[in-house]
Amino acid sequence: MASAFPHLLLLTTLAAICLFSDVPSAALGGRPKDALVGGWSKADPKDPEVLENGKFAIDEHNKEAGTKLEFKTVVEAQKQVVAGTNYKIVIKALDGTASNLYEAIVWVKPWLKFKKLTSFRKLP
Repeated sequence: MASAFPHLLLLTTLAAICLFSDVPSAALGGRPKDALVGGWSKADPKDPEVLENGKFAIDEHNKEAGTKLEFKTVVEAQKQVVAGTNYKIVIKALDGTASNLYEAIVWVKPWLKFKKLTSFRKLP
């Protein structure tokens, strides 16, 4: 029994270190150390999923508002893990001949094949 104690102590210490450090999540490709759970983090504007959601936002807004905006590019993007993922996307689009910036939030639940435009506004 006495010889098992050092092994148990070592195991408990290692478990505590792993539990209270960022080493396991970083090693497994987890969130960056400075990211907040539920907070917004930067996303690559050139990421195919971000671009797809930007185009979706323009298409949905056109349907809902009866407009004819034309998607040009994603300027900036952020994402937030919730019950799924929110994408906050700054989009450059043409309104006739005028180029404007718009901010859209798209909520995605890929396992349900669910996608919804939850916010859309023209930026000043």
